[in-house]
Amino acid sequence: MSRKNKRGSQKPQIRRSFVVIGDGETEYWYIQKLIAYEKDNLDHLSLKPELPREKGFEKSYEDIKNLEKGYDKIFWIVDFDTIIGETKEAKKGNPRKLDIFRKYFKDLSDNEKIIIIINNPCLEYWFLQHFGKFTRYFKGYNGELKREIKKHIQNYDKKEKFYNSSNGGKGIYSFLKPKLGKAILNSRDISNPKKTTKLDFNKTDINSYEIGTTEMYKLFDELKISK
Repeated sequence: MSRKNKRGSQKPQIRRSFVVIGDGETEYWYIQKLIAYEKDNLDHLSLKPELPREKGFEKSYEDIKNLEKGYDKIFWIVDFDTIIGETKEAKKGNPRKLDIFRKYFKDLSDNEKIIIIINNPCLEYWFLQHFGKFTRYFKGYNGELKREIKKHIQNYDKKEKFYNSSNGGKGIYSFLKPKLGKAILNSRDISNPKKTTKLDFNKTDINSYEIGTTEMYKLFDELKISK
């Protein structure tokens, strides 16, 4: 509620400005549907998704640095399966993607305006948490994770048409919304820094990052959406 000043007129509320930067299109579509569904709960702020100018977390990092002064909060959603895969495939003598990301993580993690959200392997691991607490590590989406997702989300497809048309045209966020509270609790629990099975960016062994996790609860905490 707006507060009145001494003359009785209302003080205008200052809307905070948030932006979400994802590694790919699925994050962009998901956030679009979130904004549309939660518009009444988000009337106190401006939230929008951004796609990186080019693919690759290096470009996302550059975009974040360029956008930093224009927003109150920047959320960076990272699919970690790509970093693991490209690190393992790197030719000897070339910079490893893991080391580059660790450098970026160290640079950004102390900035209160920037919140880094890791999904390992990808956004679909967050979707799974709506249906139970999954802790198993999947190497990527294709294969076992894809089969697991399709058990819970019939005809799931990583395409914009599905994200928009699912749940009778209301979209994928609407379909998952009734189980959001459970997903947030599961995400918070499996990402708990007190657990021994957590990502530790002080480590250099790429195999130590083969841990299933999703930190999407951080976004919903900031948006003050709990269920």
